[in-house]
Amino acid sequence: MITLHFEGWFQCRMATDPDPTDEPHGVSGPTFTVAGEPPFDRLIRLQDPVCPRFPHLDDIGVNVVRVEVDGATAPEHPLLGAAVSLTDAEFLQRNLITVPNAFTVIIDPFDLTIAGNGIVLRRAALWDVTRPELRLDDVFLNQALLAPRLNTIEIQSVIAAEATGLVNYPEVRRQRRDDLRHQLDQTTDPTAKLALVKRIRAIEADAIMAGQRLAAEQFMGMRAGYAFPLNGEALVSDAEGRLGGTVGRSQLWPVEFWLGGYDVDALCAYMRGQLSVPFRA
Repeated sequence: MITLHFEGWFQCRMATDPDPTDEPHGVSGPTFTVAGEPPFDRLIRLQDPVCPRFPHLDDIGVNVVRVEVDGATAPEHPLLGAAVSLTDAEFLQRNLITVPNAFTVIIDPFDLTIAGNGIVLRRAALWDVTRPELRLDDVFLNQALLAPRLNTIEIQSVIAAEATGLVNYPEVRRQRRDDLRHQLDQTTDPTAKLALVKRIRAIEADAIMAGQRLAAEQFMGMRAGYAFPLNGEALVSDAEGRLGGTVGRSQLWPVEFWLGGYDVDALCAYMRGQLSVPFRA
């Protein structure tokens, strides 16, 4: 068995309640686009962010940080440092239409790729292996199909706080406001100035409990946990044989991970998890 442990910051540019799911710019919720940015697209980007915002201009990327082979750490494994990505994945609730409660956040589609050093492992979690085209909108009334993909939730998570460094939510917001004010003082580009002013004003509203302070702090403390098997067709590419063995394609690949510490100002959150694949040396 090869177990790939991964973590890192990711980006998701999305409107949040009370905005509708398909709101392109954010109007009533705590997330919004600013001058110079394209509309929201809701995609979960583990790599290659779009218009990243300070303080996550250069650190977005979920990667393999540890590899175990048959339970033993493999410090020289070729997949160490490999990039983890999801294809066209979104958080889906449809404003609570397709989920049973506000803390259920389903990711669909879930098509996971881990690639590095000429090796690619790719596999999806399908709702029905006989109908791979099905999406959440097709199956949300089928509780038996939904059950494996439902998440747990933790509020004011210690684990998320320690991983992200966001340990005192109001202080994080105030420091961000001060950092953005400093950037504004140093900025001459008119579009960048407008973008900074909008972000600063949203955080300044915290002081009078207007705007989105409660939502901003709730998101920062949440941690959503997931555990389910990847059951789609398995793609394994290792042309140079660097893995030193054979990866099983006929068995399920279990994946476990959490997403948390969503920063409504930076539109980023943290991911940590592991993928296990059958392997024979």
